[in-house]
Amino acid sequence: MKQSNFLRKVARGRGFTAVFACAVLLACNGVGAVEIERSTEGALQLENVPPVQASDAKAMRPYLESRSGVVFGWLPHGDGALIGTRFGDTQQLHAVRSPMGARTQLTFEQEPISSAIINHNTAAPAMIYARDTGGNEQFQLYGYNLLINETTLLTEGPSTRNESPAYAPDGFQFAYTRIDATGQYQIRMGDTREPGKTRVVFAPAANGARGTWYVNDVSSGGEKLLLQNYASILDSNLIEFNVKTQKRLAITAAKGVGARAARYAPDGKSVFYLSDAGKDYVQLFRFDFATKKSTQISPYMLHDIEEYSFNTDASQVALNVNLDGSSEVQVYKLSDMSKAIATAAAKPSVISGLSFHPRKNLVLMGLSSAQVAGDAFVLDTATSEITPWTKHEMGGLAATSMVLPERIQYVGGKDKTIYNVQAFAYRPRTAGPHPVLIFIHGGPESQARPNFDAWVQFLVNEMHIAVLVPNVRGSTGYGRLFTQMDDGIKRGDSVGDIGSLLDWISTQPDFDAKRVALMGGSYGGFMTLAGLVRYSDRLAGGVNTVGISD
Repeated sequence: MKQSNFLRKVARGRGFTAVFACAVLLACNGVGAVEIERSTEGALQLENVPPVQASDAKAMRPYLESRSGVVFGWLPHGDGALIGTRFGDTQQLHAVRSPMGARTQLTFEQEPISSAIINHNTAAPAMIYARDTGGNEQFQLYGYNLLINETTLLTEGPSTRNESPAYAPDGFQFAYTRIDATGQYQIRMGDTREPGKTRVVFAPAANGARGTWYVNDVSSGGEKLLLQNYASILDSNLIEFNVKTQKRLAITAAKGVGARAARYAPDGKSVFYLSDAGKDYVQLFRFDFATKKSTQISPYMLHDIEEYSFNTDASQVALNVNLDGSSEVQVYKLSDMSKAIATAAAKPSVISGLSFHPRKNLVLMGLSSAQVAGDAFVLDTATSEITPWTKHEMGGLAATSMVLPERIQYVGGKDKTIYNVQAFAYRPRTAGPHPVLIFIHGGPESQARPNFDAWVQFLVNEMHIAVLVPNVRGSTGYGRLFTQMDDGIKRGDSVGDIGSLLDWISTQPDFDAKRVALMGGSYGGFMTLAGLVRYSDRLAGGVNTVGISD
């Protein structure tokens, strides 16, 4: 393959960035002044970047062809699982009817489908999914009838973004959020039997309400909605909105508290939700309509609960707990939350998409790790037995060849007595010392997780570059106080955590402290640029992708 063709292909994703980072690290003899050699490749202006070798293109190809699956939930009646995966160019919806069964493709769109919700009403087995056109992010909602395999456009209005749909229990009514061409939010409702005829039920701006608004749930009969008013990850509240009377009931109202994922209890007498109210970590709460009071129902954990799912009668609840970046599912009886009756974990890994079976005590989940590209698993809460439902391909590569990350800690910040910073370290299996790439996540209110990353595995396995992925102060997953440690004028202090990581690297005999580069996108790009300025004498280079800069 010619170099120019290879660059054009891999530049569509992170491939070119990976090759560029490799070139920076492998071409540099160390920190210090070097003679600049410039070249041009299409629209790219390159300095001191050696030509991409055909052997590198060949080695990268299997990693680019790895395939993962996203779990969306149980199909109606529990008749299999709905997943998103790619067999052609884009991710589409597939049904898997049994463990390790065939993946039957349901949608055949040109555009990728990244989200879907499922209606479990037996009278109308269907789902709603969202897709845009050409990457314009103007998402429209589509209904898919599982009885006749027919797709219908539900929303209308060009230049709008439609998201966070939720079904009413009747399986026909649905509510969702629309952002119009002027950036104004609307809460709208529709009926799948009358596609394209949606109506505004709440206009936040017209009612003096600010911020971002999302639909969380719809009550029986579609008369009330649970809405989230989001300002930031640490500042969002929940309300119940009466569609007929337009009255709003505050489920949570504290300023500076994060609340989300509100769901009606099966009997409609209470609401479950996640919040960090009065806590450093996110816990599970229940709001009682009779008393108008909230009570924490999960056992207090020094970890965030990321999502939850109840069985049909709400006698059991499954919690997805973030344990320092890795996931663990814990299942409890609601009548006794003192001890888990079943657990599921495969450290280090990331679990998502928890969903109880509509008739059985089985929990469907998606799991991703360095050696699992992204697959569906089912936990039996009676036996704690975990059954794999899918096995996605890794482009012909052996799963065992993928390098498992090591969770490390180092002392961070200006005052090195206050806190530890956690990071995931991917070490090549070959003898060192190895060049090092520090990859900094975006956000900053986000967290680097040990999920499958074909790009990282390519760097470690093929280019023999060690990859360190830190969760600097300001990251989520380590408590509210840690997330706030880079707020406002303290934002620049988080750059000090990169300097502390450079100190740690210098103590590792298998790392080459003279060949270290930074890389990140968005906020991670800002951190890359700021790190290059502050630690220019200790870094070989950096890669900034759409980073914040002057």
